[in-house]
Amino acid sequence: MLYVFMVLTDFRLRLKVMASGIFTITEIIKYSYAVLYKSQMKNCLILIDEDWRNVINSSDRNSMIDRVKTCKHLIVICAIIVYVTGMAVRMIIPLSVGKIVTSQNITIRPLPHVAYLVIFDVQRSPVYEIVYFIQFLAGLIKYTITITTFSFMTLCAMHFCAQSDILVTLMNDFVNENQPENLNKRLAIVVERQIRIRNFLQLVQSTIQYTSLIQIVGSTVMICLVGYYVIMEWEKHNVVNICAYISGLIMLWYIIFIYCYMGEQIIEQGEKVSLTTCTLEWYRLEDATARALILLITISENPLKLKAGNFIDISLRTFGNVAKMSMTYLNLLRSVV
Repeated sequence: MLYVFMVLTDFRLRLKVMASGIFTITEIIKYSYAVLYKSQMKNCLILIDEDWRNVINSSDRNSMIDRVKTCKHLIVICAIIVYVTGMAVRMIIPLSVGKIVTSQNITIRPLPHVAYLVIFDVQRSPVYEIVYFIQFLAGLIKYTITITTFSFMTLCAMHFCAQSDILVTLMNDFVNENQPENLNKRLAIVVERQIRIRNFLQLVQSTIQYTSLIQIVGSTVMICLVGYYVIMEWEKHNVVNICAYISGLIMLWYIIFIYCYMGEQIIEQGEKVSLTTCTLEWYRLEDATARALILLITISENPLKLKAGNFIDISLRTFGNVAKMSMTYLNLLRSVV
């Protein structure tokens, strides 16, 4: 920040380094919220662990395993994209530039990110090597925070979907199975499962509501800036930088898309549960038991969704809004700068 406001005077150059600063700030805030809400995160993981320990039916276990495999693949892809992008930004771009000799015959060695130390000269050894190592290590920490928050969101969403599938199966079996004995007990199991799933989603909502908001807002700004960087490098015909920034765009688009896709999956699962309760063949049950289904229908009518900051729905519609806003700001930036 000192370098941006005390050394750089060209607004285009300030924009060039602004994305890295914004990314750093967003990851620091996300990590701070993760530390602040660590007890809620722990409770979410405890509930997931309990569900795995309590599953008995093999078909239910297979449903949970399928969801976990999907979650694993998404997380692995995210980790690969994020770390590859980090390597491109932190190592490939500085190394491709090489040493720069100014008109005053001063040699400048590029860093992964611009730095301005009031006391020390960054270009002198071993200050340059120390700063380079610290910046590279800080980058790894930031990318790990990105992957961790992404993984937690994906894991919780996929676990919710698996539990919703199990709930739908329990509802159908409750009516379709010709077992009049223990009917009330099986109804109690269905109601308990439904309440447990909703409580789990509320806990996830309270845990990720602010980190999701930061992710959505940060992605909108970052996509705009990195897209502008691609245009700037395209004018200079710098292939290495273009590839690195395109990799950054892929990372940003992938993360925000999966975030919104997970939210969309939760909405669809909620609608699936609601539709199942409304289409149960209640007339096959005794009057007292059939009336008890009103409780299931009433609970299921409340929509299930995750919200960023309690006012932005996490869904594919939000992803479309992020894309439109990013492109709008990019066009505005191109016309102004």
